Amino acid sequence: MNQLSNQVNTISSLEVAEMMEVSHRDILRKLEGAKDRKGYIQILAEAQMGVSDYFIESTYTDGSGKTNKSYNCTKLGCEFLANKFTGEKGILFTAKYVKRFNEMEQRKILPKPKSDNTAKLKRLEIMDMNQNTTSEHGFENSRETRKESF
Repeated sequence: MNQLSNQVNTISSLEVAEMMEVSHRDILRKLEGAKDRKGYIQILAEAQMGVSDYFIESTYTDGSGKTNKSYNCTKLGCEFLANKFTGEKGILFTAKYVKRFNEMEQRKILPKPKSDNTAKLKRLEIMDMNQNTTSEHGFENSRETRKESF
């Protein structure tokens, strides 16, 4: 499914083809071009646009054991492809890739569970900081005597 490449979230071109409901060969043709036209990768490379910001060359092994070319598409690469794909399929692809990247980003930012001692120590540090700040400004550190307005 998705592959990580140099700690950058990517989606394989196989998954992109599935999301777009086209053959993987069609995606490769768009990226690499054909005899009669340049592909997106060549155009980006000639303009010195940093191809790897969009598409990272990769491989996969098919059911028969054969190694085939594929690409890992970054979020920018998916946005690039989505802008080239119009109509209902383009809309559905955009919705699918946005959801996939959001899922990947959420997995990265989920807080790691802390041990009870670490959490207690952090609370004590925060209480100490609050107490020091309160003392500096002449406020009492009691909930009963201090009213806050929102």
